[in-house]
Amino acid sequence: MKVTASAPAKINLQLSVGGLRADGYHDLVTVYQALDLKDEVSLTERADGMGIQCISLGEFNSGVPSDDTNLAVRAARLVADQVGVSCDLSIEITKRIPVAAGLAGGSADAAAALVAAAELYGYGGNLQLLAAQLGSDIGFSFLGGTALGTSRGEVVVPVMSRGEYWWVIMSASNGLSTPRVYQKLDQLRDEGAVKEPMQMQPKQELLQALLSGSANQLATQLTNDLQPAALAIAPKLQRVIDAAMDDGALAALVAGSGPTCVALVKDYEHALDVAARISGQNVASRVLISRAPASGAEIVSIERG
Repeated sequence: MKVTASAPAKINLQLSVGGLRADGYHDLVTVYQALDLKDEVSLTERADGMGIQCISLGEFNSGVPSDDTNLAVRAARLVADQVGVSCDLSIEITKRIPVAAGLAGGSADAAAALVAAAELYGYGGNLQLLAAQLGSDIGFSFLGGTALGTSRGEVVVPVMSRGEYWWVIMSASNGLSTPRVYQKLDQLRDEGAVKEPMQMQPKQELLQALLSGSANQLATQLTNDLQPAALAIAPKLQRVIDAAMDDGALAALVAGSGPTCVALVKDYEHALDVAARISGQNVASRVLISRAPASGAEIVSIERG
């Protein structure tokens, strides 16, 4: 039997980062938005005792691990453990989301693998609880659309949003380690270069902008507390942001922990124009266009054999 599922990349419209917690995480208040950029994960049963074989395909397959450091592998194994069966699978991941880019591609893979494994093994438990064990962004991948994330990001509830939004995704060639970016933020705060947020709550102006459906209003409310740390580690990212703004974007910022930067634009035609201009300046290794919001993880095909 083969099961295939897909899950979306995400961006953070607001990412407020609190202090370091005793468990090693930071408290977060974030507003997620899903993109129509999706990875696809296929699980195929293998003979008993053969274990897991994981391969990655697609334009962003380079650097994707095939062992238990891969979140999709861990997700499939976790579901099998819940059911009490041996996890003997072939896992095929088609990567359309850039790797180590701040777009939660690994989390999307884990969400898709959880959905596919639950279907494969007949697991009827709470996948959100399993997702929280694996990572902070995975729970949002089930929900998709636009959502508020709290705690370390794993507690998610839907947020009302009207209209559609177009984004230019500007991918850098080298990834940034998320733990390193958080550590740099802590260092900058200890040095007094960056302040902690006064209040850890969703910005009401941002929520109102989403209700309005206006890209122009949304552009004035985008924030990312991790951006100063990402820029301190990779100063060249400022060139990407500046280029996007100079080329007519409504707003531009680092996506999550980076190094991908995203630019909000007016519509599809505007996206094509900005993407073409950015591509011509050679400030990003790859430029993509994506639309939001998008649906969450979903079974897209089931093949039985």
